[in-house]
Order: sequence, then structure tokens, then C-alpha cells
Amino acid sequence: MLGMEKKVRALYGDDVESKITPVVEQRETANSARAGLVIGLLAIILALGVYVALDAKMSTVVQSVADMPAKVAALDAKVTAIEGLPAKMRKQMVADRLAEMAATAEALTAGLDAEAHKAAMAKISEMAKQLKADVVK
Repeated sequence: MLGMEKKVRALYGDDVESKITPVVEQRETANSARAGLVIGLLAIILALGVYVALDAKMSTVVQSVADMPAKVAALDAKVTAIEGLPAKMRKQMVADRLAEMAATAEALTAGLDAEAHKAAMAKISEMAKQLKADVVK
């Protein structure tokens, strides 16, 4: 097919192997230069955009790393507070049971007839209240 195409072009005066005229060559060179300049500018703008985006991300990471010691210190304080919590809960449970014992002793005092028994029950109630106060401290 290529041979036939050359023959047709030769018949009609269109020479396939003709050289490009200097005016056309200058125009194509100028167009290529403009295209190269536009592509170069687009590449620079894209590189600048990538740089700005990465810089913003890096500043966020740097700020997070700078805040890390304060967050770790706060977390350590919370862990220390939680470690002491079981002892506080045990103390509170013992104090509540002692308060119940004191209230039970006072309630039983009303049902007793003998003054010696009432005095002993009042003493038990007072001792439970004192022990509760000592445990709460």
C-alpha cells in the first residue's frame, strides 16, 4: 500500500520526500518551544503545590510530636490515680459496713430493757463510728 501511495503523490506533484520550508520549520520550532515552556511551568506549579501540601502535613506532625510529652504526663497521672482506686474502694466499703453496724447498734438499743445492755450497745455504736472515722482518713 505504501508503494501505491508514493505513486499517487508523485502523479499529483506531491513529493513525499520533500523538505520542510524554513518558515514552516520556524513555526513548528516556536510551537514546540511554547509547548515546552507551558509544560515546564505546569511542572513547577505542581511541584510547588506538592511542597505546600507536604509542608502543611509535616507541620501537623511536628505539632503532634511536640504535644506528646504533655499527653504522656497526663496519662501517667491518670494511671497513678487508677492504681490507688482499689484501695480507696476497699476503704469506702469498710466505712459503709461500719456505718451500717453503728446504725444497727443504735436500732437495737431501743429494743433493750436493761440499762447495762443499752450502755454496752451505745458503746458498740460509738466504737463503730470512731473506727469508721479512722478508716475514712
